[in-house]
Amino acid sequence: MNKYTNIADYYDSLTDYYDLLMTQGYYDYQGMANAVYSLIKDGRKKILELGVGTGLFAEKLLALAPEAEFTGVDITLSMLNIARQRLGEWGNLVEADIYNMNLQETFDIAVSSRGVWVISQRGDQTDLRNHTKDIDEDIKGLINVAKHLRQDGLFMLSIQGEHKSYQQNLPTGIVYSQEIEKIGENDEIKSIEKTYFFQRDGEILAQQKLKLNYIKQWKKEEIMEQAGFSFVGIDESKKFHNLSQKVKQIIK
Repeated sequence: MNKYTNIADYYDSLTDYYDLLMTQGYYDYQGMANAVYSLIKDGRKKILELGVGTGLFAEKLLALAPEAEFTGVDITLSMLNIARQRLGEWGNLVEADIYNMNLQETFDIAVSSRGVWVISQRGDQTDLRNHTKDIDEDIKGLINVAKHLRQDGLFMLSIQGEHKSYQQNLPTGIVYSQEIEKIGENDEIKSIEKTYFFQRDGEILAQQKLKLNYIKQWKKEEIMEQAGFSFVGIDESKKFHNLSQKVKQIIK
């Protein structure tokens, strides 16, 4: 058991509710798949998704580019099981964490569509949001992603707004609620606590609490530099913050 298993446990206990929420427009999977597809048309066919979840992004990509060579990794087996049902025989799904994975191959594109890392857009500021405990873990994970990219490979991080407290009605009478509380800030990081739960008729069906960090833009740029990435630009659809490798690293 590794130190990230607790994060897998967070999601394992509410996989079905999570999938229900994600299918109700929580993220724009179609828009993100369209953005990646535009690059596949340019010949980049080997795609690695970091945090494939229940396969909703992959499902949209499959419809656009069944010829793509897709691999998705996730630490939560129950989510991978749903993803496999959703994708049929298409793609390779791997139970692994991005910090220690060794897939023995390299890819044209690595996509973090919502889970492991995302870019949080605050006006002109682009912070890096993560689930990790400290920046050293981020650097370790980012270096490992770089090892899995080809020399001219792209690293695509989805762009999202800041988390806010809100409530949403879901099918079958379920109500989703999330509450956000700022719990700390220094020159490098702002931290929040996200509490979210699913309830029906006032009864809580499932709930979780997560700590999320927002690494501020100047520090984000520094650790990307350490991991061997350089900023390419925002894609035309404004769905992704794109980076490329500066120096090729070899998988050991």
